[in-house]
Amino acid sequence: MLHFIITNELQNLFYIMSAALLHLILAPLFIHKEKHLNLLFSLILGSFILLYWNFADIDPLIYSLQLVPVCLLFVTLGVGIAPSIMTWIIFNIGCMFVLNYYWEPALLSSTFLLMLGILVRNRVANTDLVVKLMYATGILIIYELLYAPLAPYVLAPFSLYTGFVLALAFISLWIMISLLFYINKYEIQRRHITHLEKNRMLAELSATVSHEIRNPLTSTRGFLQLLARSDITPLDRRRYVDHALSGVDQAITLLTDFLNYAKPSVDMKEQLDIKEELEHTIRFITPYALDFQITIDILHECETPLYILGESQKLRQCLLNLIKNAIESMPNGGKLSLRTCKHPSAVQISITDTGVGMSSKQLNSLGKPFYTTKQHGTGLGLVVVMSLIKKMNGKISFTSSLNCGTHCSIIFQQY
Repeated sequence: MLHFIITNELQNLFYIMSAALLHLILAPLFIHKEKHLNLLFSLILGSFILLYWNFADIDPLIYSLQLVPVCLLFVTLGVGIAPSIMTWIIFNIGCMFVLNYYWEPALLSSTFLLMLGILVRNRVANTDLVVKLMYATGILIIYELLYAPLAPYVLAPFSLYTGFVLALAFISLWIMISLLFYINKYEIQRRHITHLEKNRMLAELSATVSHEIRNPLTSTRGFLQLLARSDITPLDRRRYVDHALSGVDQAITLLTDFLNYAKPSVDMKEQLDIKEELEHTIRFITPYALDFQITIDILHECETPLYILGESQKLRQCLLNLIKNAIESMPNGGKLSLRTCKHPSAVQISITDTGVGMSSKQLNSLGKPFYTTKQHGTGLGLVVVMSLIKKMNGKISFTSSLNCGTHCSIIFQQY
């Protein structure tokens, strides 16, 4: 007898805990939809109860004295009012139409439990575990005391059996309330840590942007002060103006990169041939490569067009940035190899240089805001590139080693 009761209790706990676990797994999908998240739990729990009705060996006594009140208390005290009402409806439908066995006591008792749970849920929301357990235990006792006189079979020949069922019902309730308490506790801690991390990143971002902008503005201010002197020559005046404008341009470039990083967008998607886009970029960048004494080798392994969906201007911006980075990594000249190829459901662009390369630490830092290996870089260009490529359903990766060059691979999934 005891073995049968414990088996049923563990089975019931399995259904409730499985619903709670699945709810936690799906919760990130509804991070900004709290109401939908609460209703989701009711749907999950309802689905598990349907499985319980169809595949479990249901004991009406265990169902009414343990599964109904434990689930209803768990949802009412921990999830929300609307989900608790839905749970109450589901369980009473089971009593009426599935079990068809003393459904009146379960209906009246569960209704009182629901109302009492809703009344106290706000009071116990921020209390410690002991207080939650005391409230939940008190409400369960009231439920059982209301149910027993209305269902004579509970008190008649099943006293020992009923006693075990009631004892294990309380144990199940304590387990579920404790589980709920620690889930909420860790969720609060996670939100607090996320909030602190956001504040830290905002402070770091603000400090970096202000520092990067202050430098060219300070330089510009100095040259403007020099222009106010009356003893400077026209040549010096022209030189000071150029330096001041250069400082302003540097600040504008930083702000542009920052805005692109903060809100990268691919507003219009059109059919693009990456071979044509790459050829256009090469024509534009070739004079710059010649200044560095760099030869460009381009190979298309497929003669047919390689189409993707994206925005031409954004794609060219990405390619130009990556090729320019590769050129600048070869200050003493070298070779830049560009390749395009087709995969079964994707197309690939490869950019390989013979430059100074990067260490594993530098490679792992790529894509972090304001991280740069250039003397005058902003550290935002590559971040913007990676974000835009992702928007165009692509992936970018790098392999490199010191003094052995860098290989960049971009793979776009075809529509």
